Formats: sequence, structure tokens, C-alpha cells
Amino acid sequence: MYFVSRLEELADLDQLIDEHRAGSESRPGVAVLIGLGGVGKTALAVTWARNHANRFRDGHLYADLCGFSPDSTATPTLVLAGFLRALGVEPDQVPITLAEQVGLYRTITATRRMMLVVVLDNAVSVQQVRPLIPASAGCVVVVTSHRNLEGLFSDGAQFIEVPPLDQEHAEVLLTELLGTERARKDVGAVAELAHLCGCLPIALLVAAARLASHPKWPVSRVVEQLRNEQARLAALDRFSGTENQVTAVLDWARNELEPHVAELYRLLGRLPVREFGADLAAAVTGVAEPRITFALQTLVDASLLEEVHNDRYRFHDLVRLHARTQRAHDDDHVVPRAARWYLREMTRANLVVIPLRWRVSPMADELADEPPAYASDVDALDWLTGELPNVLAVLEDAFLDRHYELVWQLCEALWELMLYRRPFAEWLRSHELGIIAAQRCSDPVAESRLHYQLGRAHLDLDQQDLAARENQLAVDLAQAAGDRRTESAALEQLGRIAQARNDLDTAIECFTASLHLEDALGIPRGVAARHRRLGDAYVHAGRYDDAELHLIIAQQMFAELGSEKDEARTALGLARIDAHRQRFDVAVERLNRARLVLNRSASPAYESDVLRALAEVAVLNGNIEQARSYLTEAIALVSDLGGVSLALASAALAKLAPADEAEIPRNNDTA
Repeated sequence: MYFVSRLEELADLDQLIDEHRAGSESRPGVAVLIGLGGVGKTALAVTWARNHANRFRDGHLYADLCGFSPDSTATPTLVLAGFLRALGVEPDQVPITLAEQVGLYRTITATRRMMLVVVLDNAVSVQQVRPLIPASAGCVVVVTSHRNLEGLFSDGAQFIEVPPLDQEHAEVLLTELLGTERARKDVGAVAELAHLCGCLPIALLVAAARLASHPKWPVSRVVEQLRNEQARLAALDRFSGTENQVTAVLDWARNELEPHVAELYRLLGRLPVREFGADLAAAVTGVAEPRITFALQTLVDASLLEEVHNDRYRFHDLVRLHARTQRAHDDDHVVPRAARWYLREMTRANLVVIPLRWRVSPMADELADEPPAYASDVDALDWLTGELPNVLAVLEDAFLDRHYELVWQLCEALWELMLYRRPFAEWLRSHELGIIAAQRCSDPVAESRLHYQLGRAHLDLDQQDLAARENQLAVDLAQAAGDRRTESAALEQLGRIAQARNDLDTAIECFTASLHLEDALGIPRGVAARHRRLGDAYVHAGRYDDAELHLIIAQQMFAELGSEKDEARTALGLARIDAHRQRFDVAVERLNRARLVLNRSASPAYESDVLRALAEVAVLNGNIEQARSYLTEAIALVSDLGGVSLALASAALAKLAPADEAEIPRNNDTA
């Protein structure tokens, strides 16, 4: 990050904080940095916060509110969810509504008397900022915006204008960018270039990048090119607003591009993602390798695109906004092309994680003959996790553009990631849109599937009433549409809800009905899975002979199907039976084998299930300390995940009072 001067603005921030701490304020200090995009507000805020890190014992929070990208402006709800997690709130304890989030955020910061610096970057409105202001007087909030957020005055805000650099420091920045030796050869041209760029850092970077890509050029050559843009320079002089200066500089940079690169710039500006690779760029533009890589590098060289790391790129917010002003009627294909690309790539990953799952979307059938795209579950899930923010951004834009068929398919394709990694806030939001999209497509099968997936989120959050509602909706829609697959899946989930409520008769009834459907449909994996559910329910009821019958059938079927993970999960119920029959060594050996398999699945929740089963065996064997160790490890595994996995492990540990060595926690498997 290039940072020069700003001594006056840094001093203003220092003075604001000193006055705030010296006074009797009962609320946090708020500073609003106002100025043109690309003027260096972010660099100023981050540099000041870094310089004063020792003054804020509780650290700092940062959020990019994306004010320069109106289509993807960050909502206070999503930002607060991240802040609350950063402050130690478990994911499943983060409230859903904004009002509840604000209340919890302010309670935490006030009761702990926290000393935080909160940087809110690229704010677009007062309504976006106000919920993010903490309650503790020891906190300081630094907001950056290209708008005058004067409504924050009632919150005690002080406003600091961040103008372009003065002439002297603009020349210093150019000298740093070009190198001292080159700049000294043409001092007059450097001074004129700084002037023609309006001393605006982003414009200086663009001009310097042009020179850097042509090391034999004198600085005066770029100065001459700027002089030829008389209309633009006249506009910069004429308009009092600084936005037009940025537009003129970026127009100049764009016009220096070859026509096909300028077209790429226009199309990529329509992408809603925060960063992207050459593969996605090729998919949405139709430009194939190696031309796409060369064109992207040309944009990087022109400072119109930033190379984050190898083959990953992103636009500065303001540059993306400029690119989007170039829109034409023929670029409406960008978002649906991006959605189709993500649907395909997500399905390729999903087929590695759960290859035998039935999917409503036809994409899996299209990929049936392709070799596996990833070497392991972990690799596939890691890719899905890394791309989740981009997928959600594309899903949101596709919804706004009414590409409803793609929206529900993208939502369905989130299943494997949600099941294994469980990002609950994203799960709930995406499925809200997906269900609406399926409804607008008049597709009850897709709608039923998404209600079922949403029901699983509520089940894993231990929100049993909501889970039951969503799954009953799934059953009703599936029955009306003749979709017996989703009907069976939702019945199975209703059985799990009943089991969690200790209504074992209903649970067994639901599992049995689902088993009959899977058998009628001729789905061996579904039949095996329902036998496993029935076996676990009978273990829960203490009917070990009945349980063993179903679990052995399930294990044999999974082994024949080559479903190692399901076979391992079935072993948990069999191990519990072994332990109750005093075969402790057999139970532990069975569970350790299962743990090795489930550890490779990259799901902390599944591994924690094994640890809870090991703890139950240890309790029955009279080894309370060993049980406590297993449960402590299970809690550590799912502490960030939250949800029912954490609740079950925590409840089991709480039952292990020193004098209580006889009672085993009942199995309430929700894996």
C-alpha cells in the first residue's frame, strides 16, 4: 500500500481521539473521512488504526461496506453477523434480525467496556453505518465514504475531509512509483503529470502504470497523451465534483486499451464477484485461453485490475463502477453465464463429496461421464468454501435479474458445502431466495427440495419447530407433485426431529415410511440410510436387538455401494450396542476406525459425533476422565461451527459430574 503525507488528516484523527478521551463522553468517538473514491481514505484509516493499535486493547474490526458497488452494498445484518462472531458469539447464537443483532452487539461492547477501533470502509448511507456503532465509550469508529454522511452528526460524529494530495506530495508519490532515477530525468514532466492527474492517487497510479509498462518512454510522452484529451481535461476543470476527474482518468486508461481488451473490461465490470480467475472471465466473455490471460494482464498493467495472487483478480470498487458505466444492451448475458459456470463447477465439486446423491438439477447428469474434478473431499470442500462469497453474490444478482431457474439450481448445489461446513447465515439467506425462485418457476419439485434443505439448517441449529415446518412443507409439495424422492428425504428429517424430541414412536414411523419409499424407488443408498436411521432410533430407545438388525443391514449395503463415510457413520450405532453389551474393546476399535474415515471427510461435526460416541463408551466402562477428554476435544472441534453438534457435546460434558459415573447421555444423533 502506497501512503505518503496525510500528516494533517492523521493529526485531525489524533486530536479527535484525544479530545474524546479527555472529555466526559458516554459514547464512542466517530470520525467520518469524506472524499472522492480513490483519494486514499482507506489507506488513511487503516494506517491510523495500525499506528494506534496499542491504544485499543481489544483490537480492531474492519468491514468493507461496498458503497461504490450499489448492486452489492453490504447490509448491516451481514456485517454485524461477522462482527458478533469476531467478538466471540457462537455462529448459532448470532440473531437473524437486525434489531436483535444490534442489541446483542451493543450489549457486548458496553458490558465488557471494550476498547476497539472499528473501520467501516466505503459506506454509502447513515442507515448502513449507524447499527455498526458500538456502545462502549472506549471505542472509536472511523468511517470512509464518498458521500457526506451528515446524519451521523447526531451520533457525535466529526467530519474530516480527505482531499487529493497537494502538488508536492503527488510528485513524491509519482517518484516512488516510477523510481527516483527515472523521475529525476524529467522533473518538469513529473510535476505536470501530477497536475494533469488532479493529484488524485488512483489517477497517478494509472499514469505511472502506463509508464512502467514502457520503461523506455520518457514521462513527457504520457504527459503529451493527456494533453491530447482536451475534452476530458476541460471537463475536469469544469465540474466541481471530484467524481468526474476519476471518470476522465479512467476513460483515458480505457481508451488506451486495444478494442477487445476494452470490451473485456466492460463485461467483467458486470460481474458481481469480489475476485475471479481467468476461467470465470473466459466463461462470461467468451474469450478463450491464452487470449484471456493476456487481456487480463493488460488490464493489470493499466492499473484497471488488481492481481490478488496468481490467476486471481479483482477490481477496485471505483474502477468497477466506471466499467459498469460502459454497459450496453448486449452484456445482460454476463450474470447468467457466471451462474451457469458456478453451477457446473460446484456440481463437479459436489460429485466428489457425495457422488450418489439425487439432484433435481440436470447438471449432474451432464457431468456423469467426466472424471473426478478433485483428488479428495477436502479439496472439493475447500474450493466450495473459498468461492462461497462469489456464489452468493452471483445468486443475488441472478435473482434480481430474474434468472430464477439458475437461482434455485445454484441454491440446491450449495447442499454439500452447507452439510459439511455449515455456514448458517449464508445457508438461510440463500435458501430464502432459492425458494422464491422455485415458486416463480412454478416448480414444486425444486421448491420441495429447497424447503427440505432449509429444514436441515434449522435442524442443525436446534430450531426444531422451524425445521418441522419446512420439512412438512417439503412433504406436502412433494406429495402433490408426485416427487417421492423428496417426500422420502423430508420424512426422514421429520423422523430425526421427532427423535430429538424423544418421540421415538413417531421417529420410527417416519423412518419406516421413508424406508418403504426408498425401496419402492429402487435406491439402495437410500434404503441403507433409512436402516441406519432406524437402528440409531432403536439404540436411543434401548431396543438393542432391533437396532443391531437394521444397523448390520445398513453397514453391509454401504460396503457394497462403496460408501465408506456412510459405513463409518453406521459404526457409531453398532459401537454403542457393543458398549451396552460390555464389549468395550470392540466398541472402541470400531469407533477409532470410523474416526479415521470421517476425519478425512473434512467435517468437524461428523468427527465430533464419533468423539461423543467414544465418550459414551468410556462412561459405560467407568472411565469418566477419558469421557471428559473426548467431549472436550469434540467441543473444540465444533466451537466455531456451533449448532446442535456443539450443544450435544456440551450437554454431555455437563452431565459428567464427578459422582455421576453410571448414567450415560442418551444418543440424540443428528448427523
